[in-house]
Amino acid sequence: MNIVSLQNYIFKKIDRPLFGSLTLILIIGLINLTSANQQDMTNTMSQIINIFIGVAFLYFICNIQTRTILTFAPWVYLITIILLFVVDFFGIKSHGAQRWISLGILNFQPSEILKISLPLILAWFYQKNTNKIDYKIHFLAGLLILIPFYLILTQPDLGTSILLLSGGLIIIFLAGLPTKFLITSFFGILLSSPFLWNSLLDYQKQRILSLLDPFSDPYGAGYHSIQSMIALGSGGIYGRGWLNGTQTSLDFLPETRTDFIFSVFSEEFGFLGVLAILSLYIFIFYRCMWMTSKMQDNFSRLLSAGLTISLFTGFIVNVAMISGLFPIVGVPLPFFSYGGTSMVVSLISIGIIMNLYSNKTLIAN
Repeated sequence: MNIVSLQNYIFKKIDRPLFGSLTLILIIGLINLTSANQQDMTNTMSQIINIFIGVAFLYFICNIQTRTILTFAPWVYLITIILLFVVDFFGIKSHGAQRWISLGILNFQPSEILKISLPLILAWFYQKNTNKIDYKIHFLAGLLILIPFYLILTQPDLGTSILLLSGGLIIIFLAGLPTKFLITSFFGILLSSPFLWNSLLDYQKQRILSLLDPFSDPYGAGYHSIQSMIALGSGGIYGRGWLNGTQTSLDFLPETRTDFIFSVFSEEFGFLGVLAILSLYIFIFYRCMWMTSKMQDNFSRLLSAGLTISLFTGFIVNVAMISGLFPIVGVPLPFFSYGGTSMVVSLISIGIIMNLYSNKTLIAN
């Protein structure tokens, strides 16, 4: 077997344009993480391991039968719900939230797994009820969303819970929920907003208020947003250069490895660097949506769209958050932020989309 034949065999189920652009973002993310850690390679090496594990899962999922994904969908969802209860009773606390399970050598965040298991169960549910979709089916699908939404909200993790809720509702809409029902629900949410506001914790209220005027509390609720915007603005057109970001080196910028890692990149590589990264992200999401449009069955379309929307929403919220357009809600940037669970889940999502696309004709038949 020559090299070309070997490559064709290895990448038979891999979408090369998508995988190539994804590889570029992963490499740039590692370079940026090294700077965010101020050249401490510990987290960079850990992230490399996370990426290798994620890519291994991506390749494995690309090459399994799609029926396997469909068969295990309810079990993955059920296991994730059980893990959320485990977090509630035995999870470890960090930064005032109880979101992680400790396995000794590593911690993982079950709420991240829901970015896969929730689209999976919704696509599976609608596939099982393809010929009888009505308001009752939509209502039951809503319950599948509300159970994990409540469990994550009480951790508390407002950012992830809102992302999952919005992503799940979009899947229900794509499954055939009438537009008039969405409009009615929107006005219902507006009317109930005072009750929703009173249900928020004090620090969550303060973060929302600081969005309107972060300088009203520059050393408290508004600090993160202010420092992030300073980093964004100080990068200028060309940036300060790799390892030369003052907001990072002087420890003004918080959570440089996770939530605000894109602020680090923006300061060091400037507007042109940001434009290049945004172009890569936009291509990835365009490619995923293009692949989704080619799916020939309900399960594949809903699952692929749900996974793509989940990734894209995380990207939009993180970028808007560091730009001062959204409240600080603690949402990682897919493929860029440090974190094992987030990285592996994001890569698995891409693997599932590739699997569905490469088997689209077989599934339809």
